[in-house]
Amino acid sequence: MRKLTNTLLLLATLTGLCFLLEGCGPPKKTWGSFRREWEARGEKFDYRAMVPAPIPSEKNFAHTPLLKPLFDYEWNSELTDSKPADPEKHEQAEGLLVIDEDLPAIIRWPSGRRVELAAFQKIFRENGFWPHPEKPGKPAEDVLQALGIFADDMAELTRAARERPLCRFDLKYEAHLAAAMPHLLVLRNLTRCFTLRAVARLHAGNLEAAFADVEMGLFLAECLADEPLAISQLVRISNLEMILQAIWEGFAARKWTAGQLAALGKHLAGIDLIESCHLALRCERDMANQFIDQVKKDAGYEKAQALVDLAEHWPRSDPAGWLDRNQLRFNESYMKFNRRIIDTKTRTIKPGVAAEQLKYIEENKTKPDHIMSSLIVLSIGPLVRQFGSGQSVVDHALIACMLERHKLKKGKYPGKLAELEESLPNDPYSGKPYLYSVTPGTGPGDRYQLHGVGWNQEDDGGKVVLDNWGGTRESQGDLVWRYSPPPTLPETQKPEEQ
Repeated sequence: MRKLTNTLLLLATLTGLCFLLEGCGPPKKTWGSFRREWEARGEKFDYRAMVPAPIPSEKNFAHTPLLKPLFDYEWNSELTDSKPADPEKHEQAEGLLVIDEDLPAIIRWPSGRRVELAAFQKIFRENGFWPHPEKPGKPAEDVLQALGIFADDMAELTRAARERPLCRFDLKYEAHLAAAMPHLLVLRNLTRCFTLRAVARLHAGNLEAAFADVEMGLFLAECLADEPLAISQLVRISNLEMILQAIWEGFAARKWTAGQLAALGKHLAGIDLIESCHLALRCERDMANQFIDQVKKDAGYEKAQALVDLAEHWPRSDPAGWLDRNQLRFNESYMKFNRRIIDTKTRTIKPGVAAEQLKYIEENKTKPDHIMSSLIVLSIGPLVRQFGSGQSVVDHALIACMLERHKLKKGKYPGKLAELEESLPNDPYSGKPYLYSVTPGTGPGDRYQLHGVGWNQEDDGGKVVLDNWGGTRESQGDLVWRYSPPPTLPETQKPEEQ
C-alpha cells in the first residue's frame, strides 16, 4: 500500500513538473471553446470572409495586359512554393515604370516643402538612359522629357483605368504566408511616376494634365483598398501619401479649380483607413489561425519551418496540446488589445491600448503557452499609428478642398471650420474636430493651418518633431497640414515603439 501511494505521489509530481516545464497546465478553456463562445457573439474567425470577391476580368484593372503576368504562377500541390508561368513576361511586368536610381524624396509636404525637380533633372541628365536636351532647360520641362520614355505605358495604364474601373489582384490567399505579392512594389513604382509627372506638369503650367495624373495616382493607391492584408494596406497608405504631394502642391500654388476641388473632395471622403485597419488586424489574426491549424494538421513543424522558426520551441511532449494552448493565448491577446485599439463606430484610435499590449508581450514572451504569439505577433502600436496618421492627412486634404472652395466662393477663408457648413471628419486621436487657424499675410504659407494631436494625443500647438532625414516623427508632435515648413519641437527622447 505504501509502495502504491509513493508511486502515485511520484506520478503526480512528474505530471506537475511537466506542466511547469512545458507550460501545459490544464487551461480553464480550450481554443475550440473560446472560438465557439465568441462566434456565438457574432465574431468570425475565417479569413476567407474578408477575401475580396472575384470581379469580371474585362472590368479588372489588374488583368490589363501590362499587369496580368504578375500573378500568372505555377504552384506546387502544397501551396508552399511557386514560380512564374512565363518568367520573361513576369519580369517585364515587375519592371514597369521603374526608375533605377537613388531618388530624391518625393513625399515632402509633411515638412511644408515642394519636390525638388532640379534634383530629378540632374539625375536624369547624368544617366544616359533618360532622354534629355543637350543643355539643361527648366527643371519641370526636362523631367517631363525624361519621363516621356514611359509615355506609351502610362497612356495604356490610364486608358485601362477608364475601361477597367475595378481592381482585384489574384493573390493566392489560401497559400497564407507563402502567397506572392509582386504587385505591391509595382504599384509603388507606378504611383511614383504619376506623382512626379503630375508635379512637373503643375510647374510647367499644364493643369488639366496634372490633375489627370493626380486622379490616376489616387486610382492606383486605391487598387489596394479591398485587400485585407496589413502589408497591402500599409503600401496603400504610403502611395496615398505620395500622390498627396501632387495634391498638396496644387493647393500650395493655388491652382486647383472649383470642379477639381469637388472631385478631389468626393474621392478623399470615401477613404476610411480606420475601418481598413480594423479589417487588417482581423485578417492578420485569422491568417495566423489558419497557419497554426495547418501546423496542427501536419503534426510537426518541418513544413512550417521556412516561414516561422518553430524547431527551437517545439515541446518534447504533447505538441497538439501545446499548439492549442498557444492558439488560445494568441486569440485572447487579440481580443484583449487588437479588438479594442480601434473603434470603427466613432472612427477613433486608442494609443493607450498599444502600451498595454507592449507590456503584456514583454511579461509573457518567454512563457511556453505564449511562444507562438511571440513569433507571429507584432506590437500593434507602430502598425496602427500608420493608419491613424494616414487617415489624418487624408482628412486634412479633404478639409483643404472645402477651405479652398470656400475661398473661391466667398473671397476669403473661414474664421472657423464650422463656417464651412459641410460634414467635417474628426481627428481619430482625439475624437474632436481638427484644430484650425488662419495665418494672415502675403507669403506662400500665410493662409491657414490644420493639425491633429497625433499619437501622443497632446496638442503641441501645431508643431512637429523632425527625424534625422528631415521627415516628421509620427510618434511625437502634431500632424500638421500647411504650405510652409511648420514650427518644430526638440526631440527630448527617443520615441517609444508602442
